[in-house]
Amino acid sequence: MKKINDKDSDNLEILRTIVKKPDVSQRELSKKLGFSLGKLNYCLKGLQDKGLIKIKNFKKNKNKLNYLYVLTPLGISKKTKLTINFLKRKMQEYDQLFLEEKENLKDKKISKELKKIGIGHNSIGNEGIIEENKTRTKPLFKTIEINIKRKTTIVDDKLFTHKGNPIPSWIELSIIDVCNRSCSFCPKSDPKTAPNTFQKMQMKLINKLTEELKEINYQGSVVLCGYGEPMLHKDVNLISKKLSEAAFVEVVTNGDTLNSKQISALYANNVNKLLISMYDGEHQIEKFKKLIKNSDAPEDFVILRDRWYDEKQDYGLKLTNRTGTISIGDQEEIGKYKKCFYPSYQFLIDWNGDVFLCPQDWQRRVSMGNMMQEHIFDIWTNKIMTKYRKDLINGKRIQSPCTLCNAEGTIHGKKHAQAWHKFYSGQIL
Repeated sequence: MKKINDKDSDNLEILRTIVKKPDVSQRELSKKLGFSLGKLNYCLKGLQDKGLIKIKNFKKNKNKLNYLYVLTPLGISKKTKLTINFLKRKMQEYDQLFLEEKENLKDKKISKELKKIGIGHNSIGNEGIIEENKTRTKPLFKTIEINIKRKTTIVDDKLFTHKGNPIPSWIELSIIDVCNRSCSFCPKSDPKTAPNTFQKMQMKLINKLTEELKEINYQGSVVLCGYGEPMLHKDVNLISKKLSEAAFVEVVTNGDTLNSKQISALYANNVNKLLISMYDGEHQIEKFKKLIKNSDAPEDFVILRDRWYDEKQDYGLKLTNRTGTISIGDQEEIGKYKKCFYPSYQFLIDWNGDVFLCPQDWQRRVSMGNMMQEHIFDIWTNKIMTKYRKDLINGKRIQSPCTLCNAEGTIHGKKHAQAWHKFYSGQIL
C-alpha cells in the first residue's frame, strides 16, 4: 500500500483546514498547522500551481496575508484521495494491532466493546458476516425487455402507500464514484465537473436501506447505476443479495469488466435484470451473447442496449443536459418541459447516503437529506422534498437544479404524481 509522505500529509492538513475555514488568515493557518509562514507559502503556491486551490484576496484588503481559499473540483478529488490513503494506513495499523492482540480480543467483554468501534456508515456494527450466494434464492421477476416498457412495469403498473403517503417505486444507488470510461455525453468526461473520487458505498448503509425499505413494504426496484460504474465495486454481489430482500435489483453496466463467471454470480445473488450498455459497436452483441450462454443464466436475465451511435443519433439514448452540465448533441431547449414527475416516484442515493431528487443532478447541487442520519421515509416526506415535488407536479421548474434541466420528466410516474396531487390538494390532475 502506498504510504503518505510528509509532503502529502502537509497538503492534506492544509486542504482540510481551508475547507473548514476558507477565509482563514495565513498567520492563523501557519499557527494552527505549526508551519512557518515561509513553509506555508511554499505549500500554498504548490497547491495553486497544481490547480488544487484558488487564492483570492478579499475586500481588497491591504493586509496581503488575508485571502479566501477555495478548493477546485480537482482539489476536492485530491483531498479525498489523500484522505483515503491516510485511512488505509490507519486501517493497516489497526489490522496489525488486531493480530498482536488476537488472543486478548477473544474475551467476550472486549469483543463486545470492539463492535462499537467505527465512524458513520463505516462503523463495524453487529449485522454479522454476509456471504455471497452460490445459487439463486429469489424467483426472477419477468419484465418486458424494451427499456421504457421494462420500467413501466415496475413504476406505473402499481402504486403503494405507507402511512397514507405514496411511496417511491424506483431508487437509483450510486455505489461507487468512479468510471473506467469517459463518454462525451457523460459529465464524467470532464474531471473538473465530475471527477473520479473512488469513494464507495459501505455495507452498513446497504443494510440500513434494506431494513427501512422492508418497514415501508417497498415493492419497487433498486437500480445500481448513478454516478459511476457499479461493477467496479468489489462488493456488488453482496450488495445485490442484501437489497434483494426488499426490492427487485437491477445493475446497469458498460460491461467492460464482465465475464461469464461474473454474470453467473450476479444471477446467483438475486439480481433481477442486468443491463449492458454497448458503446463500441455491433460486434459486442455476439461477444455478450456468448458470455450469457456460458454463464448458464437465463437469456432474458440480460438486456443488451445499443449505445454505439454517434452525436447525430444522440448516442442511442434519451439525451439530456444533466441539469445544465453538458451541451453535446441535439439537445432540447431548456424550458420546453415544465412538469416533472421524478420526485413523485423516485430518488437517487449517493455513495455516502446523500439523497438527491433524480439522476439528472450530476453536480449534486441540492441534497434532500442523508439516509445515515434519517429514516428514508422521513426524507421522502420532508419539507424540502415536498416543496420540489409540489412545484414540479404543477409545472414550476423554479428551483436549482431544475431551472437548468431540459429532461422530459413525465415519461413515467403519472400515477404517482396524481396520487401526490390528490394527497396535497384533494384534486386529481
